[in-house]
Amino acid sequence: MKDLTAIVATVAVSLALAGCHAETKTEGKTSNSTSTSTSTSTVTSSAPATSSTPGAQANKTIADYIVENHITETPVHPGDPGSPTINLPIPNGWQLLPPGGAPYWGISYGQPADPADPPTLAALVSKLTGNADPNKILEYAPGELKNLPGFEGGSANGKESTLGVPPGKSFKAWQFGGSYTKNGKKRTVAQKTVVIPAADGLYVLQINADALDDETGQLMDATGVIDDQTTITTP
Repeated sequence: MKDLTAIVATVAVSLALAGCHAETKTEGKTSNSTSTSTSTSTVTSSAPATSSTPGAQANKTIADYIVENHITETPVHPGDPGSPTINLPIPNGWQLLPPGGAPYWGISYGQPADPADPPTLAALVSKLTGNADPNKILEYAPGELKNLPGFEGGSANGKESTLGVPPGKSFKAWQFGGSYTKNGKKRTVAQKTVVIPAADGLYVLQINADALDDETGQLMDATGVIDDQTTITTP
């Protein structure tokens, strides 16, 4: 069972869903480097962006840490000079969102129960310059999900992880997941925050997975592919 899959699987068990998938590595997982069709939907991310507006919330977030330590945050887009090359796979049955549908990269499930509300995975990347401590970024990563309405964690605070293959090319990460309520419906949410040190600053990658709770299985399959096949290369 891979890391990001493990977040969603924990939630599935807690909601009495198809937890059996959490103990089985699906050999049929494959991905495409490109998508032949794109969804017309855009991601309405459940979790705030890395630079979400800080404020008097119950749990301290990365955004609070950035403001308190006078760190400069710059949004990063694929191909920006000096930025890491992050190759995120597209699992079978999923499709790329159109340009502008997600901050850095995003996909949606192609056969959702509700076409207006498909399971989604979305990534955002920021460059932090200044006195940015990677360990502090990971420490405050869980706060974003904890501040969601009615959030119930699959664990108390998540756990340390990594992202990137092969193992020698991986980077430190923090993973966390649970359920929350939006528009009166229970949803499954998971987030992986990855810190990528570089010569010109600290890059932070966040991957947010979100779906109605009865489509948790689709998230599990997709996040397994993300964990198995993502590559991250620094300049």
